[in-house]
Amino acid sequence: MNNSDSTPGFARVRHLCEQWPWLKREELHEIFTPDCEYINMPMPHLRCVGPDQVFNLLDGFIAPWELELNLLHIKGDEEAVLTERLERFVSKSGNGIIVELQVMGVFQLKDGKITHWRDYFDSQQSKPLLG
Repeated sequence: MNNSDSTPGFARVRHLCEQWPWLKREELHEIFTPDCEYINMPMPHLRCVGPDQVFNLLDGFIAPWELELNLLHIKGDEEAVLTERLERFVSKSGNGIIVELQVMGVFQLKDGKITHWRDYFDSQQSKPLLG
């Protein structure tokens, strides 16, 4: 696997990982294929198909939280990109809840767009995010 930051798909994955809470629905249509699949592996029942379902799921996570996204490592080529991220969620309610989620992401690409996105993380770490 090369590390080719110059491919359109690699750049889209980087942009997604660094900006997902602030992206608009239309932007996800530029990043994902119409039939893309997104799965948080510890919660496969929340599987999404298509950019609109991805947007709806992500949008549901951000309302009660301030987010800090840190892309620690990224490696890939025009067919697949792997990421290691630290996503920090700070509760907006003032209750002092902070969740630091360590995430490994796998992105499959076709023609520069994401076709599959799978995130792996400790489900115990993510419990406060689910309400």
